Amino acid sequence: MVPEAGQSSMSRDGSVFVYNPDAVREQFAGLVIQEGLPFNHFDNTRMMRVFQNHLQPKYNHVSRSTLKRDAMKLWITAKQLLKDVFLNLNVSVNVTTNVWSAPHGLPGSYLCVIAHWIEPGTWQMMKRVIAFEDFPVPHTGGSLFRMLKSVFADFHLEAKFFSVTLDNASNNTRAVGKLRLRYEPPMDSVFLS
Repeated sequence: MVPEAGQSSMSRDGSVFVYNPDAVREQFAGLVIQEGLPFNHFDNTRMMRVFQNHLQPKYNHVSRSTLKRDAMKLWITAKQLLKDVFLNLNVSVNVTTNVWSAPHGLPGSYLCVIAHWIEPGTWQMMKRVIAFEDFPVPHTGGSLFRMLKSVFADFHLEAKFFSVTLDNASNNTRAVGKLRLRYEPPMDSVFLS
């Protein structure tokens, strides 16, 4: 028997279940992010009918545009939480970064920056991707320096990073030289692998 609109129903564990469409939207956005699904993944009328007829009669379809907006809201919230962590962190942070071009003739180049640190009190090793951004061509040392400087400022890491690990490309060497000039003495060491 299907409950009428506005009614609650029993959950599997015997507790009262109340349908929350906002929670469903947030869960769908999280699922798209975690599983790398396209935003139109739920744009299937048969799947929508299954949801409505057999799982939740009050379910309303979420468009790909709404799903994208919801995913961006989740990212903005998570990014702000991470910025707050770094703002209050009293330990050094190590950074690894790399730039690469998309494979197989696809357009685009990307910069990824990962922060690594030891959590005070627990000694747990932490790592977070703090940037995954479009990187303009050409990949000059000056461009890399400006992008890294922007990421460090955005995440409150300018006086907290201890080392930067990169590969041995010549543009990385030039970027590191500029970083040393900008952040010396807080930046104690730079490693090239």
